This record gives sequence, structure tokens and C-alpha cells, in this order.
Amino acid sequence: MRYVKPFLIGSLTAAIISTSGCAGLAQNEYFNQENIGTAIGVVAGVALGSQIGGGSGRTAAMLVGALAGGALGKAIGGRLDERDRQSLALQTQRMLEQDSTHAVQWKSDHTDAQATITPGAITTETKTVSVKRTAQVETVDNMTLLNQTYYSQKSANVRSAPSTSGARVGSLLPGSSFTALGRTDNNWIAVGRKGVTVGYVYAPLVSSKAPAKQQAAQAANPTVLAATDLDSMPDTVAKQQGFDLDSVQVETVSAQTACKTLDYKVTTKGATEQQQVKACQADDGAWELI
Repeated sequence: MRYVKPFLIGSLTAAIISTSGCAGLAQNEYFNQENIGTAIGVVAGVALGSQIGGGSGRTAAMLVGALAGGALGKAIGGRLDERDRQSLALQTQRMLEQDSTHAVQWKSDHTDAQATITPGAITTETKTVSVKRTAQVETVDNMTLLNQTYYSQKSANVRSAPSTSGARVGSLLPGSSFTALGRTDNNWIAVGRKGVTVGYVYAPLVSSKAPAKQQAAQAANPTVLAATDLDSMPDTVAKQQGFDLDSVQVETVSAQTACKTLDYKVTTKGATEQQQVKACQADDGAWELI
């Protein structure tokens, strides 16, 4: 069982519903079945998104769930019921987060609905993003956004800059987890705590997979992760390890973000409909449909 990190729901839900609602009404001023399907998909996606992801990546999962739910609800109108829209949106989240390269078959567990989701082109785009950092940490341009949960494979120093010449600001114990906000062009990982860059760690010392012993410990006792996770540990403990969030600055930098296309072939009630969706990562790692 994965440990569930804390996350905010209210403001995200309100913002997403507002955005999706405006988009729907811009095309049709009446509350038709398609627009209602969009709204239902958005709300359902938020709930489903909270089931996967980690760190700020969990917030990202909520966003992609909401947007995928909304887009699919609009594409298929009232042809799928709410339960099927939720299930298909959840499958979308997983494909985007897991970098799937193979087509995936989806089938409803209570209707005749089924779908084939085929991943398409993966591209990289440069965009301007807002980043948060502590005062002692240097800002880095041209970083590739990640927003994934990473684990230290051994003891590792966290530095103020992506270089061994950067001042040591903290350290990670073996098996410690954190949100990797991005990767620099010289192979250092931006270490995040609650969405704030608190330093950089050399990429070969960390991984997106937990050490085998750590996985076993977490499976036996989920609270193990809470004790070693930067996002979850108490502020006083994090501060003792060098990860102090008392002085946070916000800056605008250039970053590389990934974009993916997904092709849907949905069959239900004897009819087949196809839809292509493009998703790009936002500042916080959320997959936004564009």
C-alpha cells in the first residue's frame, strides 16, 4: 500500500470546473448533454486523480484527472455514463504518468463500452515557468520538468547549486523520498519540498524507484515513508536536515516540458468514435490538455 501524501483539493477543483465550464459554454450556450458530460468528467477526474501520484506529483495527478475527465466527457458526450468516464479518465492518468509506449485496452466493468488508447508522438517544448526556491538555492535555466517522486539510493549531499562546488545545504539518508521538480542539463536533480526547490542532488545518487529494502518496509508499514519523505516530515525535522522553507522566493525561468498525444477509439452502444488529445506538463508537473 502506498503512503498517501497530503494535498489540496478545493482550490484546484474550483479552478478546473470554472475553466471547463467556460470552455463548454463558449461553444454552446445551452446546458446540453455534452457540456454536462464535461462537467461530470472534471469532478470525477479530481477524485480519481487523488488515487495515484506522489508529492506535488499527487497534485499533478489530480489535475490531469480533472482535465482528462473533462476532455473525454466532451468528446463522447453522453455516450458513456459517469462511472465509465471516471474509469477511462483514470486510465488516461496512468498512461501519462507511466510513459507508456504501447496501446492499452480499456473495458467497462458494467456496460458494453470499450476503448483502445494509443500513445502517439512525444515532443519537448520550451516554456516560461514560475519556480519557487529558498534564498540559499541558485535558480537554473533550461531545466526539464519532472515532478516525480524520487528516492535516494545512498546517502547524498544536497547542494545550493547543481555542482559539487555548490555549498552543502542538507543531506538525504538512504531511502529518503522527495519530489524531483526537474533535471538540469548537467544531470542534477532539483530537490523539492512542498513545491519549493531546496537544493540539488547528483542524479546518479537518486532514482524514481525505491530501494528494494525500502519497498518492503513501506509495504509492511506505510508510516515508514512518512518518516523519511521531505513533503511529509514535520517542519522542525526538515529544518534540522537543512530544508528550511522560511525564506521562499519566486522567479520566472525557461524550462523544457514534455508533450504527449493520445489517440482514443471508443466503442459503445454499437457506435465507434475516435478522438485525439494532446497533453503538456504545466509548471507544477500537471498534465494539461491543450
